[in-house]
Amino acid sequence: MPSTSEAAEPKPAIVIHDISKTFKIRHATSVKESVVAALQRKELSSKFTAIDGLSLEVPEGQSIALLGRNGSGKSTTLKMLSGVLRPDTGWIRTRGRIAGLLEVGAGFNPNLTGRDNVYLNAAILGMSKEETEARFDDILEFSEIGEFIDTEVKFYSSGMYSRLGFAVAVHTELDILLVDEILSVGDAAFRKKCTERMKLLREQGKTMFVVSHNAGQVRQLCERGVVLHRGKVVFDGGIEEALEYVKPGSGKLDGGTAVSYPVRGAIKRVYERSREKYGRPLFGATEVEANGGGRYQRFEKGIITESDALGKAFGLTTGAFLTDYLAHDGPDGAWGFIAGAPRGLIAQGNRRVEFQHGSATFTTDDGVAFVPHAPASEPR
Repeated sequence: MPSTSEAAEPKPAIVIHDISKTFKIRHATSVKESVVAALQRKELSSKFTAIDGLSLEVPEGQSIALLGRNGSGKSTTLKMLSGVLRPDTGWIRTRGRIAGLLEVGAGFNPNLTGRDNVYLNAAILGMSKEETEARFDDILEFSEIGEFIDTEVKFYSSGMYSRLGFAVAVHTELDILLVDEILSVGDAAFRKKCTERMKLLREQGKTMFVVSHNAGQVRQLCERGVVLHRGKVVFDGGIEEALEYVKPGSGKLDGGTAVSYPVRGAIKRVYERSREKYGRPLFGATEVEANGGGRYQRFEKGIITESDALGKAFGLTTGAFLTDYLAHDGPDGAWGFIAGAPRGLIAQGNRRVEFQHGSATFTTDDGVAFVPHAPASEPR
């Protein structure tokens, strides 16, 4: 039976499972070039893998920033999330209505007026005509388009496009907002207004997926950062750590092979509650045969174990308990799997963690002491 705390966890708003996307790049743009290339035995096309085995899960109400260099796969990921593109392999599941701001002018017909495009764009986002009419004045006021609302949008500047597109998106009844660098256009005052509106959406419990190179903006809007490199996840954790990871001069995105270690099942449920405390996964889950069987996964700052015998998962982060537990071979050793979260206060001398085969206590004088459970008495 799941615990009360597990039952109360937010449901995933976005689940991305092992997706890949490959594009064909044609090197010949005309029949003549194709013939010449064929005679010279040159390749007429090559393949480029934009996304390679990407897996992510985003709980409802979380704000996540997708970071990385140009060409790392950020925009391709958002386009697959929005349904503009389909993954070649893997699958994506989303919960609720999605509003996407993927590029300036997306969803607009250049030959229609701004007014007509509001209704068109709102319909694409799932709004009825009645809903759009009820919110039209708010959309117009937020966009600051004014009298140009009845002008064909092909005469709009990129800033006017983004104003109107953003205004429509944030006035829909959305559950998930996808934003791809669209806020990089427009004047500073409007960008600030957009940021404040997105903060309000976050406070309302909306899920946000933001692609941006603006560190200040994502620091304000997002709590979690995922870094992509060559189509793979190379970092997934707190936003400050993610920004440090992509900072020029860090050297962490120079060469090397990107590695993504998925976190799944009961271990993932524990991890999602305290991502920043655990840090990024160092390896995939490792199966254990000892102590009734189960599995564990190591992270930068901790470990989470899942016992088949206990039917639960618990974790430890950096500290004396973790150090001593690993020194005694973790779930393979005499302590067994972790059987509870740390409890009590160090100041009161009752800090303790329950393990499968005993209890560990910590005091400032004696450090960690492990006391095995008393053996069960045999029946007479």
